[in-house]
Amino acid sequence: MLTGVIIDSREGPICDLDFGVPKAVTTLDTGDLWASCSDGIMLVIERKTPTDLLKSIADGRLSSQVSRMRSMSSWCYLIVTGALTPSPDGKTIANGKVQGWSWASVQGALLNVQEQGINVVTIAHDGLVPETLHLLAARERGVRVFPPAPPSRIMTPAEQMLTALPGIGISRAQSLLAEFDRPATALIWLTELNTIAEVAGIANGTKDSVRKSLGLTQDESLTIWSDVHRTYQETFK
Repeated sequence: MLTGVIIDSREGPICDLDFGVPKAVTTLDTGDLWASCSDGIMLVIERKTPTDLLKSIADGRLSSQVSRMRSMSSWCYLIVTGALTPSPDGKTIANGKVQGWSWASVQGALLNVQEQGINVVTIAHDGLVPETLHLLAARERGVRVFPPAPPSRIMTPAEQMLTALPGIGISRAQSLLAEFDRPATALIWLTELNTIAEVAGIANGTKDSVRKSLGLTQDESLTIWSDVHRTYQETFK
């Protein structure tokens, strides 16, 4: 049975849904939902509308998303929230609109997903996501023929500190720690607006959220203060 849900904060349409179990909303690096089950299994779920599914096939996002999901859990699902059907002439219809995609191509892409161990589920709309998660969590799980996911790595204290900030997932935290000599320096950079360089795609929007979470006003900034600065100040008072 379902015991808890973590939802990616960018998944607006489903963040406010009632799942009937404890729920957390945060930034996820992989998948759109993580669902914990009473048997100790974690389900990793990618949610897509039919239109987004077609776009992700076209730009290659789906392939990379599938790969990352499989590294997290042996039990992964792609939930398509809407109607995806074939037209009489072999085209693909997404939510009632004929697309340029051939139905055979879409089915081929979905077969590739399933052959990599990602189960595909189609539901009518987002409102059915909670019910679907409960159904998936309640299923009996036998032995999978796919290789097990690699063991989880415990985050370092520096990663834990950075990922606690809004908009900073584990990938961004690792990029920041690779760029700066220590987490304190990375934190200062995260509170400086309009810097010339960007790290891991972090721009002013994320930095503004970080500043607000730290309670910084518009005219306040963070710095690293040392005995050298203190001595200098006392000398030239």
